Amino acid sequence: MALSRRELLGYAVAGTTGTGITAAARRSDGGDASDGSESGVGRNWQLGGVYARPAEIGDTAVTFRAAVESAYDTDYEVEVNLFYRPRPKSDSSAAARAKWRQLATETGPLADDIYLEATASGLEPGRTYEYRAEATLTDYEGQSRRVSETLAVTAGNPCSGPSTNCLRVETLAPETNDAGSEVTLRGSAEGMDAYDDVTGHFFYQREDGEKQWTDYVELDGGGGSGEFSVTLSDLPTGSYTCYAEARGEGGETKNMYGEGRERQFRVE
Repeated sequence: MALSRRELLGYAVAGTTGTGITAAARRSDGGDASDGSESGVGRNWQLGGVYARPAEIGDTAVTFRAAVESAYDTDYEVEVNLFYRPRPKSDSSAAARAKWRQLATETGPLADDIYLEATASGLEPGRTYEYRAEATLTDYEGQSRRVSETLAVTAGNPCSGPSTNCLRVETLAPETNDAGSEVTLRGSAEGMDAYDDVTGHFFYQREDGEKQWTDYVELDGGGGSGEFSVTLSDLPTGSYTCYAEARGEGGETKNMYGEGRERQFRVE
């Protein structure tokens, strides 16, 4: 079962899979990234978009993700940078010119969907931080820079800001029937009331085998939490790992994901 392009993009932006880098927060040696110019190649970069999204929000650290999606094949190389800064405490011109901190950078073919992530650590609990992604064509003579929308999150508040992933997912212990011929994978999700619809499924993998996944099942979001399960039959003998994943859709939190830790089970 292959994932759709929409689902693959949701993974990478929302925080479950995709290539990326992780780095400690550091200040940029470059200039101010506050210019929000949307200029590009003929005002059309052949881009699907430049995005910035939080992946995980802790009390003193936030993991951010950036993504650049291209609609067409092209020979251009693109450099993607991820920036953040504490939200200025006033609307004065001096505060508006507050320097952005470069958190991570990645370069690759524009024709490929590029994703990166980085963690800003040592943050002040309760402080609001702004973040954005910037993409620049590295081999084009002319205006070639695009900047994502500037968004904000609050350290210590996992549901702050737009498009924030509020789902918290746990992989429950799998259950095996007496004959050992069926295994029921189980999971639970919290924070479901932030979404219109929540579905869940499982990834599982036999030792030294390829990763497989189940179809999505709908979750009942009563009280903001719920459990879900999928039963597998006729699995080959061996040791397996599995983990649960949930997807929330609707409103500002459309296509956001959460995943639980791995569990192990054995088929005799």
